[in-house]
Amino acid sequence: MNTIQMRSAPMPDCGTVLPADAAHTLIPEGLRDRPALSLKELLRVIPVGRSKAYKLMKEDPTFPKGVPLYDGENSPKFYWTHEAIAWLQGRAAKIGANRGGL
Repeated sequence: MNTIQMRSAPMPDCGTVLPADAAHTLIPEGLRDRPALSLKELLRVIPVGRSKAYKLMKEDPTFPKGVPLYDGENSPKFYWTHEAIAWLQGRAAKIGANRGGL
């Protein structure tokens, strides 16, 4: 198994439409009950690379917003788990609507 397969959550077949609660099942078991995630953990929930995540942060206004841990320009951020789940569900609904589903 390569590194990408180990870090990424299994993704559904792109041709299938996800039910509204399916995004929750894609979250790794150890992260489901956590209220907040680090960037590294967020990338396990939303299985994209770091550079793609930064691009989404700039371009997609619905992408989960990071909350700084302390005041300062270089403060690490945390991300709310429920926002990550909502973003995944929104993406699933958007893709489903574009394909004639949902």
